[in-house]
Amino acid sequence: MNDSLHAAAALNALARDVSGVQAIVVASADGFALAQAGPKGNVADRLAAMTSSMLGLASALGRELRFGELDTLILDAADGKVLMLAIPGTQPRLLMTACDHSCVIGNALWHAKQCVRTLADNTTR
Repeated sequence: MNDSLHAAAALNALARDVSGVQAIVVASADGFALAQAGPKGNVADRLAAMTSSMLGLASALGRELRFGELDTLILDAADGKVLMLAIPGTQPRLLMTACDHSCVIGNALWHAKQCVRTLADNTTR
């Protein structure tokens, strides 16, 4: 399976397995959308840029506090949640998952981490 089909399958599985998913975006470290899924995927370019900026700030905070490498950033708002995860690899990428209020954060985080593992493994094939 080629890389783009593999990424699409991983994102579609995440969207299917987590209730309330609104948008999923894989972004490059410099903020460009590489793949997307979910009903609000049409804003992928803007979400990718914001995810890159947010994770950059969170990484700087983590370095300042000597917490080590950033793994996950969680935004919890009144009407939804956003998970931002680093995808390790030779070309680091980011996974952003936005869910509405019906989302169970633990379930979303578990499935997002599974998706990250799949995408990270895909870079070594």
